Amino acid sequence: MKRRTLLGAGLASASVLAVPATAQNRLALSLVTDRPDAANALAERVAKVSSDRITIEVAASDAADAAGFLDGVSGGGSDMYLTSSDAFVARNPAFGLFAAMPGGMSASELESWVLVADGRFMLDLLGEEFGIKAFIAGDDGAMPIWSRAPLQGLSDLIGGTVVSAGLGLNVLTEMGVGNTVDVMSATDLGGATAIEGLSITQMAAAGLLETFPHMATPNAGRPSAMLNLGVNITTWSNLPESDRMLLERCIMAEHSTQRALALHRNVTAIADATVTAQAMPQDIWDAQITAANAVMTGMFDAGDVAADTADAYLYFISDVAGWSEIGETAYFLGRKQALSQ
Repeated sequence: MKRRTLLGAGLASASVLAVPATAQNRLALSLVTDRPDAANALAERVAKVSSDRITIEVAASDAADAAGFLDGVSGGGSDMYLTSSDAFVARNPAFGLFAAMPGGMSASELESWVLVADGRFMLDLLGEEFGIKAFIAGDDGAMPIWSRAPLQGLSDLIGGTVVSAGLGLNVLTEMGVGNTVDVMSATDLGGATAIEGLSITQMAAAGLLETFPHMATPNAGRPSAMLNLGVNITTWSNLPESDRMLLERCIMAEHSTQRALALHRNVTAIADATVTAQAMPQDIWDAQITAANAVMTGMFDAGDVAADTADAYLYFISDVAGWSEIGETAYFLGRKQALSQ
């Protein structure tokens, strides 16, 4: 593939032969997750659609355990996982592209890349490297930076402790932030200076909004927060085609439902919260974009799959950015003006 080494202007402005099975065979699958509500909803949908022929047993675990889900499922300890692939960026940074690339695609753009463009192919290649067939399974959406006091500039972050996830942690390091905390493994976030890895719904549920009542946007660090569902590739390949189709359709239906629920819950949470919004300081935004370019460039040295996935991501964002500006951004800006009158 021809490769692009920078995010550029778009950011600046094992296959296994199937073993036949009869349609009447019952199928019991196990799923490990740190998102039990979403996993249980999927299990309920699959049971209903299959008239209880296919069941999914959900085992809830802490987010701190999510990094182990990849090996647990590929090794056969569980059939499936549901989590953010932010948890797996240490294994291959390309996993972060299917969760939240700082300065990268919005939730709707990322969904389009995976569902109808070459993101699906790249996710399959990445999954095969780890014995997984992966699907998108919801998105918590864009997230602001939450802070104790209004952010005055980049020095506030560099001099403090900042919470993030996945590639966001790599970007913070590139920005010069010396003290970072992974939101997926942290047990106490109260001592942080700022948080960018949680939605307002998650902040409210954790009781953190009183400590971090200031909300800075737009935040290049978390333009999306996609969830992934991974299936052991041998388990998946051995299923009859009809069962694979049923499961995939149910996963996609839950993906859409979980995206809608995240938006609704955020709207409800912000209506009930006392938060102060501010514009993101320009020097923070500029530093995020510069750091994001450095992180993306580093993927081209992280192996062929990571490099090709990054390349495909860059080509799609270059194409989609122009339409997003016309089809969404312009409308949102016009609507904001109309609503303010």
